[in-house]
Amino acid sequence: MAIETEIKFEVPDKELFDRIVPLKDIAGYSLSDRGLITISDTYFDTPDNRLFNEKAVFRLRVIGGKPVLGFKSRQRSGGSFYRRLEIESPADITPADILTSPLPELPPCRAFREKFGAVQLSVSMSAGNNRRRILLEKDGAAQFELVLDDVTFTGPRGTHSVCEIEVESLGGSDEEL
Repeated sequence: MAIETEIKFEVPDKELFDRIVPLKDIAGYSLSDRGLITISDTYFDTPDNRLFNEKAVFRLRVIGGKPVLGFKSRQRSGGSFYRRLEIESPADITPADILTSPLPELPPCRAFREKFGAVQLSVSMSAGNNRRRILLEKDGAAQFELVLDDVTFTGPRGTHSVCEIEVESLGGSDEEL
């Protein structure tokens, strides 16, 4: 279980990504490009949108063919960043399993049940993401992760593409974030 602290910005297009990737440093941090990965997410919610309304996320993420079940729940935040409880576990499970079977006894499922009880879930949306990860390092230690996301969301209201820049603390201070 971890507390995720991050700041996120939507940008108009990937042109900004193309300008960031070749940089060697930003704001006194050296950059270490960790490459591009493809992520597929399936998000779940209750029929009355309880998770959405409470700013929580229950999702099945697949990276490199490996499923990871995750639960996020908003915590108190300050300034222009926010904090969330984030619990993830590898899981040999499919979206159909989540809809038709009891949730497995994994940490994200336990945290989900603790907050929302034994509720019926349905797929609320899916997302395909081409993500580039770049570490921001100081004195050889990663302080932040800079994420460049090119995401396409598909849900009941159609399909929407967005480009986002996210900076997540890996030990750097809130002030630096």
